[in-house]
Amino acid sequence: MNNTELQEFLQQSTFAYRFLSRAFIGAPDKAFIDIVLDEPATQTLLPEFYREAQSADREALRTDLAADYNQLFLGMSPHPVAPYESVYTSEEGLLMQEARDEMVELYKHYGLAVDTSFDLPEDHIALQLELAAHISQLALDAFSADDEEGALSLAAELDIFTDKHLNWVNAFCDDVQKHARTSFYYNLADLARKTIAL
Repeated sequence: MNNTELQEFLQQSTFAYRFLSRAFIGAPDKAFIDIVLDEPATQTLLPEFYREAQSADREALRTDLAADYNQLFLGMSPHPVAPYESVYTSEEGLLMQEARDEMVELYKHYGLAVDTSFDLPEDHIALQLELAAHISQLALDAFSADDEEGALSLAAELDIFTDKHLNWVNAFCDDVQKHARTSFYYNLADLARKTIAL
């Protein structure tokens, strides 16, 4: 991959990571739903959801997606899906394990702080995707500053981060698709898989 191709890849990755981070951090509000449905790329990225949502009442859609988010990720169902790396990668399948501690150190390393209003463990998928977007953007910024060496180094750091800390996402997406009641989260799992595999 030459530098031009790498920059295009980083631009796509930054957008995808940010979108996925927002989608997994909480139930979609009206503004997010409007953005998703008014964005032409949604037709390709979330095809079943796009087809179903075109004729839907947006307030009813918001309510349905909030209910699905709550039953999937907030424990409001018999089979919740834990959006945390520790649950998928620790031997005991528990929260607040080594992966969470490593994420805390990585946020510090990149000069980030988790918003104090976010009171969930730091290895939440939304925060991990936001960190991936941040590293990707840093690489793009380095290219813009004609710092090719720095850009390539940051792109390599992004690869290391995704290999080490997003390697559980396929299993997570499998669980999301087993239990999702809406096409939004089913399609979102497909998009997450494809993005991590890039």
